[in-house]
Amino acid sequence: MLNRHLLYLTGLPCSGTYFFSQLLAQHPDIYTQSRRSPLCDILVNFRTFISTNPQTFNHLNQDFNLTHERSLSALRGFINGWFSPISQPWIVDIHPQWLQNLELINLIDPDFRMVVFVRELGQIYGAIETQHQKTLLLDFPEKLASLSKAERAQQLFSNQGAIGSVLNVMEPLQYLETNLQQRLFYVVYEHLMTDPKEVLTELIKWLNLDPITLNVNQVSSQLPSYSESFSKYIEESYNPNQTLVYYTLPDPFEITLKQSFTWFYRTFYPGRL
Repeated sequence: MLNRHLLYLTGLPCSGTYFFSQLLAQHPDIYTQSRRSPLCDILVNFRTFISTNPQTFNHLNQDFNLTHERSLSALRGFINGWFSPISQPWIVDIHPQWLQNLELINLIDPDFRMVVFVRELGQIYGAIETQHQKTLLLDFPEKLASLSKAERAQQLFSNQGAIGSVLNVMEPLQYLETNLQQRLFYVVYEHLMTDPKEVLTELIKWLNLDPITLNVNQVSSQLPSYSESFSKYIEESYNPNQTLVYYTLPDPFEITLKQSFTWFYRTFYPGRL
């Protein structure tokens, strides 16, 4: 098993992941670097390797159970080695695709805890589009800059888009086994930005850790690096002295979102239906 407790942070883009990781860093039992980790990519690439490598195929053919168990032990050993210099019992690991690999995590780390960040969908799009207008010289990783606003929104919410791909994974979560659902903690962006102390207190209680006195003034306003956000998917910096940013969108667009993702609004924003 793993030598540390991992807290996987994931969810929708521009929904407070990095801000919340900085809040978690104030707890003495939690380690976080407040940046995206390569661990998810490493594990997924390892799975691809053992699924396609000819030599691994030979071992699987000769003794499937032993080879599978050795591969699982190797992954756990790598994770333990990766985090071996860290002394805190809890380690925060940030990656947008942890949720897509929930079954793999549950296999490797049966005691996993995952924090899933959500935000009103129109406001996510508003944040992305506003940032795009500030960085018109740069393209999206999905090559969306030359599209119209309507086409760009359609791509973002498509099954392969930055928003839609996460929503596709989130919708079936309501049908997960109870023991897996209990390992997921949802953070609603609007709640986090208006009352970060309450959200952090709830999370720490969920982890069975000792409470702390949060100092929001210690939170850095530094945004994720260009390589992590591609300059498009950044989070607005937190300012306790300012009201929550609200992006005004066309009514037909908001209606379409609520019709297309009724389950999301029913679950997280029932008052907006």
